[in-house]
Amino acid sequence: MELKGCQEGKGTPKLTEIVCPVCGEIMEVFVYMGGSIGVTGTLASNETCPKCGYIAKENTPIGDYELA
Repeated sequence: MELKGCQEGKGTPKLTEIVCPVCGEIMEVFVYMGGSIGVTGTLASNETCPKCGYIAKENTPIGDYELA
């Protein structure tokens, strides 16, 4: 197997903490840090608030949330 360049880097989603917009609890979400236009800076998957059950939807821009 031949590897060319970095196989992870910006293609790997970054763990980020946000504030739940419903209850204020800290939520952990994964954010794409690289990729095509419209993908960079968006949530990589749906994540549920552990306190109130709010769902932060996949593909939502991280800028829509307050960072913790």
